Amino acid sequence: MPGASRLVAKITNSSGRLSSAAPITLKNQVQEIRSIEDIADVAEIDVSNGATLIYNSQNDKYEIKQIQIGDLGAIDGGSF
Repeated sequence: MPGASRLVAKITNSSGRLSSAAPITLKNQVQEIRSIEDIADVAEIDVSNGATLIYNSQNDKYEIKQIQIGDLGAIDGGSF
């Protein structure tokens, strides 16, 4: 390209977060997820073996907790 200038940017990765120096600004829209606790809309309730991820519409978050068979209500396994 005639008249085009070359721009060099230095990008660094610090624990999954990208950053840059001027003249470029990066917005970190995506972060590396290494465990369920790294997801922004997950509220840690009961992180233990056998716990499951359940959506709570009252706080619009997913919660990690143990569930009991009585919590499940009617289960429809479908038709085969």
